[in-house]
Amino acid sequence: MLAAERLGGADYDGDMIKTISDPILNACVRRNYNLYRYEKHKSLTNTENIPLLMIPTAQPQIRNADDWEARFETVRSTFSSRVGQICNAALDRSIIAYNENSDAEERERCREETETLAILTGLEIDSAKSGIRPDLDEYLTHKTVKRSDFLKYKTLVEEMETRRAWYEPTHAARVKAFFKRVDWGKVDSNVERLPYLAQQLKKNTPRIKAKPAKDEELFSFAAQQPDWREQLDSDKLAAVDALLRDHDACLSRIRACRVPLKEKKRKSDVERILYARGQEDAYDPDELYALFGSLPPEKVSALRHAIREQAWHLMDEDVRERFLREWLTEPEFEDVYDLLTDFRFGGYRILGDIVCDMEDENTGKEKKQLFRESDSKAFTAMMRAFADKSASRSYRDAVTAKCRELLTAIVKPTLAVRYVVALGRRDLLWDLLPEYIEKNVLEVRDD
Repeated sequence: MLAAERLGGADYDGDMIKTISDPILNACVRRNYNLYRYEKHKSLTNTENIPLLMIPTAQPQIRNADDWEARFETVRSTFSSRVGQICNAALDRSIIAYNENSDAEERERCREETETLAILTGLEIDSAKSGIRPDLDEYLTHKTVKRSDFLKYKTLVEEMETRRAWYEPTHAARVKAFFKRVDWGKVDSNVERLPYLAQQLKKNTPRIKAKPAKDEELFSFAAQQPDWREQLDSDKLAAVDALLRDHDACLSRIRACRVPLKEKKRKSDVERILYARGQEDAYDPDELYALFGSLPPEKVSALRHAIREQAWHLMDEDVRERFLREWLTEPEFEDVYDLLTDFRFGGYRILGDIVCDMEDENTGKEKKQLFRESDSKAFTAMMRAFADKSASRSYRDAVTAKCRELLTAIVKPTLAVRYVVALGRRDLLWDLLPEYIEKNVLEVRDD
């Protein structure tokens, strides 16, 4: 009963708790408490020296559910939790509290404040229900410890996953400036030194360079016959080479087709121009894209070339309209002539943005075609195997099985190992000829 009450404020309404029985972790916790009390009791008791915190409870405020102001205050307190700020303040103090190199008096003070902040975390969580918020000015407003360098580095790492503004320094430059700004020789906390140690480890650890074994060291035919490559049939070698290239190209196309098409990258620019000119209600960007989407892909590509060659952005107003009537002759485009020829607020970009996005989309759709007229027979056969495979079968397994079938039709499986090795494609042996590798590998004995 007592343990659940003190484990981070857990109660009995379905809260989940996690207990750790690992002796090494428990020893790490125990060493930070008064040793004389531990020696006296030989255990961590419920009355003294227990490394658990009891979260005090507060009498909740009773609010009138019909009072809209009371409901507003309740909702606002729910969405204005300061738990994150409390955790940051606790980490700043715990860096000192559990640093063996810091001052003993300062370490004890920070340890007590860390435990207090742990209690305040529970009170802050319960404040949404009780309506009573703890006073945190002493820890959040009046800072008594400096901000942890570890938290500063953690913030930089998290910001690397977001997109920065064009005028801001690059993420790499900000991280480099952080490491240069901190005097790591004066940092004695092991936790705060972790980013620096990780950087030094990455900087001073040489990359592992692959040293593949020679064919003579792996295969019996290469060790016994130095001229084994000259004995291979050149026509069969060329056929196997073409088949393996088709195999790689087939897998590459399948992976490319599985990648979703990118959204229209320049659509936001069109929206920006319409908004700047007060036309966001008069013209819908989606309708504009749909209008240009009705054009054949060949005409879209030709229009993009004409925009670039004839310098659309430098044309006079009358020349612009003649250009549009020459290239966009369909009646439905007449309603957007005024929009496209209006160059205010960078309006010349609208035509180019839409045309470029449509051509990119057409190119992406073309790349997603599994079958093409220029494909070889072997390529088509392997792609057909992928298209006809069951849903539970992997695409690589289906293509490789068909490639194995085509390979054995060119050369006997027992000899196919030599052709694959001669082409420098030993990486495909386990996929194409797994049952014939053992017969050609040198036997190694441990004497």
